[in-house]
Amino acid sequence: MPKGRAIRRTHRQRIKNLGKFWWGRKLRCGAELGRIIDTPTPCSCWMCGNPRRYFKDSTVSERRWLQEVGDESQ
Repeated sequence: MPKGRAIRRTHRQRIKNLGKFWWGRKLRCGAELGRIIDTPTPCSCWMCGNPRRYFKDSTVSERRWLQEVGDESQ
């Protein structure tokens, strides 16, 4: 298995090949293809962004921790 720079280049090219039809349209520009690697979501709206930020859901581990601590606010 290749290590270091070779594996990073391989994964980067693999994601570029998968992302040619990203964001609901065909991407042609090299800059756009590079952007889907670094920023896979085009914006941070409630549909694209982190759901915990908008819906205030807590993870299972957070709920378990709150039960152990005995926090009364939840």
